[in-house]
Amino acid sequence: MQLDFSEIKNTKNLLAFSAGVDSTALFFFLLENHISFDISIVNYNLRPQSKDEVDYAKQLAKEYNKKIFLKEVSFETEPSNFEKKARDIRYDFFDEIIKKKSYETLITAHQLNDKLEWFLMQLTKGAGLFELIGFEKCILKNEILFYKPLLEVSKEELKNYLDKNSIKYFIDNSKMNLTLFIIIQDIFLVLDI
Repeated sequence: MQLDFSEIKNTKNLLAFSAGVDSTALFFFLLENHISFDISIVNYNLRPQSKDEVDYAKQLAKEYNKKIFLKEVSFETEPSNFEKKARDIRYDFFDEIIKKKSYETLITAHQLNDKLEWFLMQLTKGAGLFELIGFEKCILKNEILFYKPLLEVSKEELKNYLDKNSIKYFIDNSKMNLTLFIIIQDIFLVLDI
């Protein structure tokens, strides 16, 4: 799989990591392409599996000599409007790290399926051309480059890559129904809509 990382070859990069299929594949693609990066992960502590995901992130960071930034969030129960609160916490955390540590690029693992879901959602809302093409690989906002290098790669391709290379990853089954909603909220944040 050939991916072009030329836009971030010489920048200080932070990868939004979750230990899921998309971000784990992206972690290894960045390594293979000799892209310098560190990782950040948010643990909302709502699933027993999340501790294992954080441990895996720490293991990868140690093994590949990456800085890791971890935010622990504790909810007694899942709050109403969890998706929005989670997104706000996540992006506030990324913003704090980027400013404090002088990162230039936030790399996210949005992939082709996310892009198609975004397009279909916009189409059903009767969106104009700007909204339909709004899911771009690079967006500069507040002097931070939001970089999504996997937009032409399907989730299945990413999973096949991980399986073929015997790379461990996690699947968060609790997110299956929330994925589209979270993706759209993330895009609104980046596009400042």
